[in-house]
Amino acid sequence: MGNLNPAVLGSGVVLQTVKTSEILFQAGDDRALYRVERGAICHYMLWADGRHDVIEFAFPGDIIGLGHLRRHVSTAQAMVDTVVSLVSNEEFEEAMDNDDRLSFRLSAAVEREFDHLRDQALAAKEPPASARVANFLLALSSLNGPEGRDSNLISDDITAGFVAEKLDLSIDKLGAALLNLKKHGAVKETPTGLRIIDAAALQKLANAA
Repeated sequence: MGNLNPAVLGSGVVLQTVKTSEILFQAGDDRALYRVERGAICHYMLWADGRHDVIEFAFPGDIIGLGHLRRHVSTAQAMVDTVVSLVSNEEFEEAMDNDDRLSFRLSAAVEREFDHLRDQALAAKEPPASARVANFLLALSSLNGPEGRDSNLISDDITAGFVAEKLDLSIDKLGAALLNLKKHGAVKETPTGLRIIDAAALQKLANAA
């Protein structure tokens, strides 16, 4: 990637290079506005249940980081080596006057912030989906032993639909929860079902309930 001349972008411009796959900002970071000068950014939401929702792909000229809360609720990650510039409040107001699309994007960002706050509130009121699934798997495991079955194997006869119904979860939330358990090394998929490979890790996740 060649060097950019700050003079081309205007006096006082602050440039920042973000390498491929690096995070420009994430939920919880102090809010700042950025304009993509070169490269591309994937902007997405990470919800409390582990889902990832892509908001947009930002390319040169696009401003990202919109919102009204003091801290970001979303994540921006470089898809390739990328250069961004900081956008001041004054520059943003001027851009709003000249780009009708920005007002719609700002409205969408505020709606995402509302959804994020609601999602966080709901997550605080009920156990994480992964904790509920972990507890369910531990309960099934404890039933297997007395009945002569492998206590660490949850048979594939037990369908995702059955588990989702018992735990009052959507299939998507159940899938995200299982993915989280796998990432923590607690369980893994096998041809005959879901195998518990680290009972201690599974118990630790269950204790989050």
